[in-house]
Amino acid sequence: MNSFSITIENIQHIKKLKLKLDLTNSGLMVIIGKNGVGKTMLFKGIQNLVTSNTFATTSNKYIYKENSKILYKINSGEYEYLFTYNEKVETLDYKGEIEQSIIDSIFVELPIPFGKRFKQFQKIGEVDRDIRTSIVSKQYNTPQALIELLNYIYDTERFNNLKEITVKREKYYAVTLENDYYIREDYLSSGEYFIINIYKLIQEKRKLIAIDEIDISLDAMAQVRFVKKLRELSIEYQVKLLFSTHSLALIKTLEQDELFYMDLNDGICTFEKKSFNYIKSLLYGFQDYDKYILVEDEMTQKYIEYILSSEDIFLKYIVIPIGGAGQVIALMDRSHNLKIFDSEDNVISVLDGDQCNKSGYQRDDIKFLPFMSIEKDLFNYYNDKSGFIDFDEHELRENNVQGDINPKKLYSMLIREQIKSQHEIFKFLSDKKLDEVATFKDMLLTFLN
Repeated sequence: MNSFSITIENIQHIKKLKLKLDLTNSGLMVIIGKNGVGKTMLFKGIQNLVTSNTFATTSNKYIYKENSKILYKINSGEYEYLFTYNEKVETLDYKGEIEQSIIDSIFVELPIPFGKRFKQFQKIGEVDRDIRTSIVSKQYNTPQALIELLNYIYDTERFNNLKEITVKREKYYAVTLENDYYIREDYLSSGEYFIINIYKLIQEKRKLIAIDEIDISLDAMAQVRFVKKLRELSIEYQVKLLFSTHSLALIKTLEQDELFYMDLNDGICTFEKKSFNYIKSLLYGFQDYDKYILVEDEMTQKYIEYILSSEDIFLKYIVIPIGGAGQVIALMDRSHNLKIFDSEDNVISVLDGDQCNKSGYQRDDIKFLPFMSIEKDLFNYYNDKSGFIDFDEHELRENNVQGDINPKKLYSMLIREQIKSQHEIFKFLSDKKLDEVATFKDMLLTFLN
């Protein structure tokens, strides 16, 4: 199975939800969005292909309309399954058979109380005699990789005695104690038990594992460390891991291409790659500020804070790095419409100077740095031999600069090797453009005061 597509139409408040996954590209896809945008609907929809009574057992029968349906496409349409509403059984229905190979390739874990891990306790209890016999007779394996995983996530060594027992081809885990006592996996904490279950699934080499609300039962440190390991395991076992979360600690650790913001507009669900700061602003907001300045990155944030540091500003303000210029403007426009931050008069965007000629950016609420960017202007002065920084190729290599020198590499080298401080760089650039910087600063002060 190399691709998976799901299209949900006219169920509950969702008019249309469509998501396509490239399963040849292993790794993480993390969905973040406000409550009610359809996240759990998506995960139920995926599980419905594997367990066709998903909606019947987890949802109210009144969520359907006559034209409710879910269409699944596997391998770009090689297999298609259309579930439609059947009023006789008052749920979605499919008249054919789902290939077992496809069912075996997908696993979905829903949150409490519908998650499969919450339904396994009885099954483990039923094989307790076999588990006990295996432990007493020392018929078990030591799952070193899982031990290292749990010890790393929880920063402990208490899983060193974890054992793997096989009963009727199923793997079970227990921590052995003295005198043949043991703690079964289902008697560990809910978070530890959850991690063990996900690890089992990854080892089975499923192509798609989808988990709604992955942060449930995990503390902040465990969330962060678990996601780091999931990223590594997904690549090792060639599995696509799709999950949702509301955890700010977890979101912050994600890489740029892993993070997708899910939204709902007039019943239509959308998925867009967004930066951490963009999502943080939308979901969590910044309250109790009088003025908001949205910028592309932390460099611009720090420069604005630098030139304003000596000013006595009465109003309380915040400079928020969002991401690329397009994301900055998109978020500001959204704030204007939805009052995410405040009224229009209290929010502006400041972009790098190299954006000033872009179409649509000539607006009163968009301002520009007096530099192309901090790194680019610094790099130009380096190339012009201004005297502030002057290195030959040999000196660059001595300072751990490999390959072709570029603006970001140069700036990183100066800071990393403590050749120049950020304050010195900011002062040098400001002194080179005294009039432009003064005009820029006056604009900021006018806005803030």
